[in-house]
Amino acid sequence: MFLKVGELAKRTGLTVRTLHHYDSIGLLHPTGRSDGGYRLYSRDDVARLHGIQTLRRMGLSLADVAQWLEGGAVTSRAILARQIDALDQEIAQSQALRERLGVMQSIFAGGGQPEIDDWLASLSMMNTLEQYFSAGELKLVFERWKRCASEWPPLLQAIREAMERGVPADSLELQPLARQWMDVSARWMDGDMALLNRWGSMLREQPGLPLPSGMDRSLLDYISQAVQLRLAALARYITADELQQLDKTLEPEWRALGERAERLIGDGAPPQGASARRLARDWQNLLDRWVRHDSGLRDRLLAAYENEPLIRAGAVFTPEVRRYVQQASGGT
Repeated sequence: MFLKVGELAKRTGLTVRTLHHYDSIGLLHPTGRSDGGYRLYSRDDVARLHGIQTLRRMGLSLADVAQWLEGGAVTSRAILARQIDALDQEIAQSQALRERLGVMQSIFAGGGQPEIDDWLASLSMMNTLEQYFSAGELKLVFERWKRCASEWPPLLQAIREAMERGVPADSLELQPLARQWMDVSARWMDGDMALLNRWGSMLREQPGLPLPSGMDRSLLDYISQAVQLRLAALARYITADELQQLDKTLEPEWRALGERAERLIGDGAPPQGASARRLARDWQNLLDRWVRHDSGLRDRLLAAYENEPLIRAGAVFTPEVRRYVQQASGGT
């Protein structure tokens, strides 16, 4: 596969003039030319371009880039020493490059020799991502993805099945999946809602950005509608800052506690019994951890559960479990 200079420029975010300049100084010669005399770039050419752009972002001159790539007289140690003695901005750029390469390593973690489309997608993707995030943020995002990567495929499959069955985006039936989407997304971003909102903005503003396997724009729009309805219901009770305050790492513990309650109910354990009272204490402790011991926030969230069908529909605890816990706590 060969690319003409215009297509290569378009797909990497560079200018044709830059590529012509690289050719004229011997930094990046195209592998061949068409019958009409147009420059033709191969996979190896694109891989070399990737290296050139990476080193340029480090702050190296084009002459040093050429010597680095060709193994000339300027050694890696000499170049790094020169960089250490440079301006603070260049030092920051060097650190950003290290983080950027870590991101690239995550993108190509599957192994093997990247093809031309992989290099092109990588260059284009990094140019887009860096409009929204620092290299350090991107490194954390890709590292954290591994924590919940196994949770996405079954969730995406469940959402797709609901969409194909014609379940309306504003139905209560979809709310449990909307809550799961919010939970997995929040744990992916380690509870940083500002970072998650920027990621969402990027996806909306950059329709050409690749999506994870199993996800497409129609599915993303579908579940986003349900999530926005849930957030709107919550906004009637808590602020954006209070939403950020919630400990979003506790979902697995909530699920385990809900399953424990359902077992007690299934076994016929009375709410006044010792097992049920222990459950109620654990539920209260987990609730306090969730709101970070903010009693006012706790009360408003409980009010949201009681008053908002959307919130109840997506909650980990079913109404039956909630009543059981209330009775075990001494409530009505």
